[in-house]
Amino acid sequence: MKIRPLGFCAFALAAGSGRLHAADAPPQATTLAPVSVHASDTHVTETPAVSVRVSRAQMQKHNVTESSDALKYAPNLQVRKRYVGDPNAVISGRNAGTLQSARSLLYADGLLLSNLMTNGYDGAPRWGMVAPEEIGAVDILYGPYSALYPGNSLGTTVLIHTRLPQKLIASASAQYMSQDFHDRYGGSGHYNGRSVAATLGNRQGRWSWMLAVNKLDNQGQPMQYATAKAGGDPTVAVPVQGATLDRNPNGTPRLIYGANSIEHTVQTQAKLKVGVDISDRVAALFTLGWWHDHAEDRTRSLVRDAAGRPVDGGTVGAYGKTWTLSPAGLAPSSAFDTHLLYGAELNGHLANHWRWTAVASHYDFKRSETHTANLAPPTGPLGGPGTVAGKDGSGWDTLDLRSSGPLGEQHMLYAGLHGDRYVLDSSVRNARDWRGDADGPRTGAFAGRTQTRAAYLQDVWSFAPAWALTLGGRWEQWRAYGGLRADAASTLRYASRQRSDFSPKAALNWDFADDWSLRLAWGKAVRYPTVAELFQGTISANAIVNSDPNLKPERDNSADLTLQHHLANGHWRVSLYRDRISDSLYTQTDVTVTPTVTSVQNVDLVRIRGVEGELALTDVWTSGLDLSASVAFNDARTLRDRRAPSAEGHWFPRIPRLRATLVADYRIAPAWDASLGIRHSGRQYGTLDNSDYVDTYGAVSSFTVADAKLRWRFSPGWTASLGVDNLTNARYWVYHPYAGRTWLGEVRWEL
Repeated sequence: MKIRPLGFCAFALAAGSGRLHAADAPPQATTLAPVSVHASDTHVTETPAVSVRVSRAQMQKHNVTESSDALKYAPNLQVRKRYVGDPNAVISGRNAGTLQSARSLLYADGLLLSNLMTNGYDGAPRWGMVAPEEIGAVDILYGPYSALYPGNSLGTTVLIHTRLPQKLIASASAQYMSQDFHDRYGGSGHYNGRSVAATLGNRQGRWSWMLAVNKLDNQGQPMQYATAKAGGDPTVAVPVQGATLDRNPNGTPRLIYGANSIEHTVQTQAKLKVGVDISDRVAALFTLGWWHDHAEDRTRSLVRDAAGRPVDGGTVGAYGKTWTLSPAGLAPSSAFDTHLLYGAELNGHLANHWRWTAVASHYDFKRSETHTANLAPPTGPLGGPGTVAGKDGSGWDTLDLRSSGPLGEQHMLYAGLHGDRYVLDSSVRNARDWRGDADGPRTGAFAGRTQTRAAYLQDVWSFAPAWALTLGGRWEQWRAYGGLRADAASTLRYASRQRSDFSPKAALNWDFADDWSLRLAWGKAVRYPTVAELFQGTISANAIVNSDPNLKPERDNSADLTLQHHLANGHWRVSLYRDRISDSLYTQTDVTVTPTVTSVQNVDLVRIRGVEGELALTDVWTSGLDLSASVAFNDARTLRDRRAPSAEGHWFPRIPRLRATLVADYRIAPAWDASLGIRHSGRQYGTLDNSDYVDTYGAVSSFTVADAKLRWRFSPGWTASLGVDNLTNARYWVYHPYAGRTWLGEVRWEL
């Protein structure tokens, strides 16, 4: 009997040295004929659960400024991208909100780009290490149903496969972007940017190489607003105009008087990939990546005194009350980041059809500094005292050894070993001039390491013509060590920890009729605490407080039932899913102790369940019209939380009740095509007790956003396009404001 691998797994069985040729990709990707798409066996899509592919051709039809835009219309998925160039673009999926970055994984050619040193807005994947020009295809995997991936796969796993040339290739493009941003506080305006990108590559004999470079220069909208509470000495209050009387998401009155974090970012990226066929059965791929970011976060007062001069601090009078403005409320800041990525891979196949892969990577925060002024304008922007926070030398290392192949006529076996180490060193020092070096004493620091070793085995057993049973397991040994917390006077150290866990997986697939399949998948996942979750705290009375180094890992029991039907011109599917996550890691206030403690804590039990539908059709009604749509209903609730009982029974933060997308791509003529995409996210909350009910700055909004693009291939090799994101200029929040209507113009040349 021949092996019947699951239909969506054919991608994993790419031939030769681990490269997937365009002929193996979906029909939409036929534009990739001159190149091959790297698909290392290190991270294959042989996973018994929902898998969605985004081809390069699909990406080119839509507005793409960064690699994270490939996920824009994926079912039941959202990337927290607030503006073009946002370095904190966290993936949110079925069971993860936009602040739970450690519940997702991002790989590019088997190299891990997920920042698992922390879990939050600053733990977003390093999207900047992959330029859109490099991408050949993207696969999105839902849930922890494959033993090939660590426990962080309990949410979403994204596999980016980049291109390697089969002949001389070259491309160049230029983009211009202009955002029409409006708010009710006075920060409205136009925020513009531009980017340029180029690629060059070739294959000569056994060698292939590709160089990609790009530069982005963009001005983002205000990310935060300076707020004040009522109070102060009315005898010295300065009457002002321009302030906005507002409410916090929980209804508490406040005054908005300034716009903060108006970020001007200049990002430069370069990537060199070199591949070589060492023999007919062994190939190697080497990757060197460099990403640099210089970001200036400017501020602007929105209030004026009687003479029309901006007021940046002090005591003011507005709306019949006295308000005290923080001296540092409008203090500017800047950031400097230089990251390096090193990757090496060997892969090959044996005469008995077995394949093997070895991949090693190192991600280095070569320089990572944030400079912050202590004073607001007019003094702050010119210099003066401040602080410098640095994470230089932080980063991670990974090593994967993997093999797969047939075992008899009915089994496909996967086996592998994994190791990783995360290093986080963070410190804050005073500076006489915040724009310069940290030449003052240390004010605080924390550091630590985590290490994971893992082994896995997974078998796909085709025990009958229409049936396949997948059984697997992953054993992991985790260790946390080297933890410390320091202030200006002392350094305290944490004890080391170690534990081991086993995560079983199982799935049953039944092709019960032609083009029909039904699959039931179940998996356990263990997501270990990150360095920042374990060791970030404060020192009080020579003891570390507001930190729990004994945090338990998140443990997820997940199930998925999917019905899928393939049509002559597409497919549809319906999925039912459920996650029960014990000891979910989230920041909350422990009300069972006096005084209360706010820190990362274990939430006893969270349940997420829902139904998800997806439809993809080509040439609908008329030749040239492609449609895709998705809808998902999520029910995410905190069932038990003994440290914060007020959260029990409420919706878990930042997972909307409804997500939906609709995309129409139309080939108007051989040289013209157009697209329209709609994204909807329903009601959600930002707090565990759902006490945030006002849709304002600091809230997490529901939204409906429309995007469009018109593309013209006006000459051989030349393309011009005009696109717009947020066509209706909707105003919506993810604590920070999302971007307003953004126009995108692009000219592109490709050899």
